[in-house]
Amino acid sequence: MFLLTSYRPAAAVVCAAALASLTACAGGTAAESVTESSPARAVAPSPTASHNGIEAKTTTEIYNLSHAANADAGSSRQRMSRANAASDLRVSATECTGTVTLTDVGSYDLVLKDNQGWIKPDTSFAKWMNAEAGEDLLDAGTWYHGTLDNHFVQSLTSYCHTDQFTSPDTLDASTKLTKKAVTTLDGQRVVPLVMEATGETVTWYAAATGRPYHVAQVSSRADMTDVTYSDFGTPVNARQPSGTVKAAPED
Repeated sequence: MFLLTSYRPAAAVVCAAALASLTACAGGTAAESVTESSPARAVAPSPTASHNGIEAKTTTEIYNLSHAANADAGSSRQRMSRANAASDLRVSATECTGTVTLTDVGSYDLVLKDNQGWIKPDTSFAKWMNAEAGEDLLDAGTWYHGTLDNHFVQSLTSYCHTDQFTSPDTLDASTKLTKKAVTTLDGQRVVPLVMEATGETVTWYAAATGRPYHVAQVSSRADMTDVTYSDFGTPVNARQPSGTVKAAPED
């Protein structure tokens, strides 16, 4: 009942294997039409940052170094968008807080702290969940609490990829990416790494100044995932909600 698919923020290995069919990364098929998609504009420029020389490295080195830099930062703000979902989350290895919106379903606020999760549905989301369940499970605007052993909590907090800070994504040396010339993304000098198959692409951007952060993932189709990363190292400060809190529904 609570099967809501989240995203993998980079998942290069998974995407590399699945890009030809575009199912694992997109939930669609290669036969569907291509729609140009732009990332949310969340990358803050750093005019005083020094050139880091990352563009001289191999595609594998750039990919791995940039994802390791994000993990080393300890936290970041992550804005995801695709045709059927969007999220704006602040994430660390143990915390996550923000909002997830599901197209034609509704949205919910979430707080994740260690093994504890809290979910607050809006009116549309609560109505949809209740219709799916055939009973009144949720009240709009009310926080629901449970541990990650609860399927409801586990599913709805799955957009919080806390493991990216403890096990950052790495690129297999056999995966073919194309390194493009240094360019500018929202005032940030970046190195693009492009994976292409069947005329469609996924591009990862690594900062070419300062720390070589992975600052964005951009796909050529609307039903694939775009993500931007910013506010590296800013504490998440997830707080347990106050006021009325109910137990999360069980399966």
